[in-house]
Amino acid sequence: MALTLGRIVLAPVFFILWEAAKAGSAPWLIGVWLAFGLIEVSDLLDGHFARAFGQESELGKVLDPFADSLSRLTYFICFAGSGIMPLWILLILVYRDVGVAYIRVMASKWQGLMAARLSGKLKAWVYAVAGVGGICAFSLRVTGWFVGGQLAVEGVSLSLFVISAAVAVWSLSDYAVFFMKNLRKNS
Repeated sequence: MALTLGRIVLAPVFFILWEAAKAGSAPWLIGVWLAFGLIEVSDLLDGHFARAFGQESELGKVLDPFADSLSRLTYFICFAGSGIMPLWILLILVYRDVGVAYIRVMASKWQGLMAARLSGKLKAWVYAVAGVGGICAFSLRVTGWFVGGQLAVEGVSLSLFVISAAVAVWSLSDYAVFFMKNLRKNS
């Protein structure tokens, strides 16, 4: 539970560090990388520790996806707000998370809490890799380092963002189909 709550707290911290790092200050930029790393590592460890130590709870099953959405959407908002990621990709990512949250609420009315799907877990990994790409592009932009390769890094980042959007659409579809199949079974 502490790791989940940590991601909720780290989301606005990441945003504050991002905004401060726009001036090109290395300490703030290091803070961005550290906050991002803590968000992603805590997500990786959170479920593992909960299962390993039998600490899974109903509250944790609700807060964990919330913490994931809040923290990851925060960094994608930063990318879009800084012009690193197109806004249309951000909208797809937001629609996916809102859609899955709604499906989970609907599922809880008829079936209880809906477990994470493989598509959701894969989405988390893809988002993390895209996050690294976005922060690399941002880092080069604000520091002015590696000017010759900056365009290439931004191109790779854009490709990762497009892949994230595609995985988000697939994941939302997967959750919706799973919910509909189980709704028919339980009706």
